[in-house]
Amino acid sequence: MVRIDYMAHQEQYDPSTLLEYGERATDGGYETVWTSDHFHPWFHTEAESGFAWSWLGAATERFDGPIGTCVTPATGHYHPGMIAQAFATLQHLHDDRVLLGLSTGEAMNETPLGFDWPEYPERRDRLEESLEIIRALWGDDEWLGDGVRDQIDEEGFVTYQGERFDLDEANLYTMSDESPEIHIAANGPSTARLAARYADGFITVKKGSEFTDRLYPAIRRYAEEEGNDPDAIETTLLVTASYDPNYKRALAATRPWWATTQNVFDRAMADPREIEAEGEKATREEVEEKFLIADDPSTIAAQLEEYAEMGFDRIAVGNTSPEPERLFEVMNDEVIPSL
Repeated sequence: MVRIDYMAHQEQYDPSTLLEYGERATDGGYETVWTSDHFHPWFHTEAESGFAWSWLGAATERFDGPIGTCVTPATGHYHPGMIAQAFATLQHLHDDRVLLGLSTGEAMNETPLGFDWPEYPERRDRLEESLEIIRALWGDDEWLGDGVRDQIDEEGFVTYQGERFDLDEANLYTMSDESPEIHIAANGPSTARLAARYADGFITVKKGSEFTDRLYPAIRRYAEEEGNDPDAIETTLLVTASYDPNYKRALAATRPWWATTQNVFDRAMADPREIEAEGEKATREEVEEKFLIADDPSTIAAQLEEYAEMGFDRIAVGNTSPEPERLFEVMNDEVIPSL
């Protein structure tokens, strides 16, 4: 059975409002609350940019269900040792119900802070280094190759020398009995291989034939090559939804996110003003293909069922509706019970 999660967009709502929406979602049947993790937002007009890690600390006191990030960049301004420490702490605070979603990131997280933005192959290699470091610091030896495992001493201190990241006899002192789950966010098969090797799950915004014909077969094949069970890797779709009884209002409310229809993820764009302007190139067809736009709850349910039939285990639904409370109401009262 597919699970419906809530995608809490730090870019669109202030942190306090987002906590209220997270409570509304989990009280009504959404299972997990994921959140974005960016320095700059995807748009400029009326944007927000709360710090995800601070917000998650507050969320441990507000939500009973699992929480986590879906796109923590692990290739530049965050050292993976700090990621490992932060999420081990959250895991301790939230009774072993934390998920860490890692990605190769975007330029808007790096260049505004003075960090470089290399080409994809190097970002992918940096992500793999981060995964090795995080798993090593968490003591997850079964996920590691012999070369990394040999650098962990008898007391768990880790020494690591990578092309980008190093550790010098590093150790985490605050840990839970179980490590947080790691999910890898990606839109292509190359990063999907890392999910098959190091992760509990795979997150994507790709759907339709891009997922069913390309990504889904790839991740299953890679898992088998790594000697892992393909069925054990959870697949999560991120989708942004807008609901209003007036379809034109629902459609217009997706405007802040239009740039995401223009393949901005891998481009060296960091200024939210420029990213927002790129979104003005979007056609109505692109917008309606990208987002779940509905004027009737049955349309939402039918679309989510279609996504589930593609093979997704989870669907994390963001809310960009003109009146967000309306979408929560129909999701909680009609859509989730019907699924």
